[in-house]
Amino acid sequence: MSYRSMPRRSVGADRGVILPFFASTVFLLLGLSAFATDLGWFYVNANRIQRAADAGALAGVIHMPQRFDLASASAEELAMANGYEDGLDGAVVEVDAVPGEPHQLEVTITDTVDTYFLKVLGRTSQTIVRKARAEFIPPLPLGSPGNQFGNDPATGNVDNFWANIHGHHTDTKKGDAYSAYCSDGDGDGPPCSQNPGWRERGYVYGVEVPAGAGNIQTWILDGAFHNNTGGNPNGDAIRTGDVGCGGCLGPTTHFRLYAPDPTPLDLSDNTQLCSVTYSPQPQVPVGTPYTWDQLCTLGNPAPGIYPLQVVVDPSSGNDSTNDGLNRYSLKVQSAGTPARLYGLGDISIFNNASGVNTQFYLAEVAAFYRGKTFVVELYDPGDASPGGVVQIFGPDGSPWSSCDMYERPEVTAVWIPRGTQTPCQFDADRSIASQNYDGDWIKLEINLPDIYSCVDCWWKVNYNYPGAVFDTTTWRAYMLGNPVHLIPLG
Repeated sequence: MSYRSMPRRSVGADRGVILPFFASTVFLLLGLSAFATDLGWFYVNANRIQRAADAGALAGVIHMPQRFDLASASAEELAMANGYEDGLDGAVVEVDAVPGEPHQLEVTITDTVDTYFLKVLGRTSQTIVRKARAEFIPPLPLGSPGNQFGNDPATGNVDNFWANIHGHHTDTKKGDAYSAYCSDGDGDGPPCSQNPGWRERGYVYGVEVPAGAGNIQTWILDGAFHNNTGGNPNGDAIRTGDVGCGGCLGPTTHFRLYAPDPTPLDLSDNTQLCSVTYSPQPQVPVGTPYTWDQLCTLGNPAPGIYPLQVVVDPSSGNDSTNDGLNRYSLKVQSAGTPARLYGLGDISIFNNASGVNTQFYLAEVAAFYRGKTFVVELYDPGDASPGGVVQIFGPDGSPWSSCDMYERPEVTAVWIPRGTQTPCQFDADRSIASQNYDGDWIKLEINLPDIYSCVDCWWKVNYNYPGAVFDTTTWRAYMLGNPVHLIPLG
């Protein structure tokens, strides 16, 4: 049969097949377009909700764990600023503490959004839920697990060190990395070049007031600088070990207590509650009784960390009278639940111990820091000859297994690796070149295992020296990482 004789299909038959197929295809494409439009709308709203939850968690977590009420209020305020107010237009904002993680906060936002084209298919709305969890790594408590920082010879409550602050025109090589204005090895000024690590605020301590503490009293022991120009050059033979400078007057020292806020190391926005100023004083006889001076009393204060600042007057021009090393102690007493007092961020201390093995408290590293890196920095260690071993002890009271050691000659210099120390310790002897850290910084990085746990979580420093130790050092201890950050949720 030839091609010309083949039967021909009718046009109507073709049209009958194509039109239903075309109609169903158009319907499917319209449905996909509608779904795509609404899916994009859901995506936009989910991102908005997530950003609001992130902002709320980051804003609120800085109040944890002392003030969950403020944490909740701050989180809800930031969520509202981002368009989601609890109970308004169907939005639900939930703020929760995280069990076992006192410095974390979780925010959950639920909202219902209307659909567009999916209404045709019977879907009029979509509920979207987003969560955010934030963590705040606060400054570690330093130097004291109790209510006292520094020695109290009158009662025998001895911590093996005095709190320390240097006069403005002193050399950092004497051991104070931040309050001394003159740079390492430049001598007591003026004239002298500025210490790159110098700061005007001095040192800050935390008065931690728990709920139920009742009235709070803060006290100072030997807050005035007493000029010592003779006898033991370390000043240890005369009371707290204040060290003078010949004909200089010595520093004027201020003690100031501030109301708490989420940033205790930034005092620019804190309300000052009380203060006392000590001008330089003549030295007193060795046997003069020690007395505690009251800074102030707070009546039933709200829970929180109250910053206590210790700072010296700066010198001006060629004023060379503001020299000398002031040593003192602090304590806090509460009528009810015990309050605590410790260093914040960093501390400068004067060790005056006569024992072969002398320990003092370094930092409290709680169990929830497991898996993180604990960093210890110390300035100008080992000013003794013959020297000894500086050891880091873990919460169980034994030398920590290992750490990575670094050294730098100045606060602005790059860290130089010195290898892994097993156990975590180093030899310090200023008479041996390779062990002479006079005026240098040492950093020890300690990786906490995932199974790190403790009940009494205070780490200690052990000075294993053959004789007495008279050494001024500056210490920092902190957890590595951004202090305020989001925690990924699986």
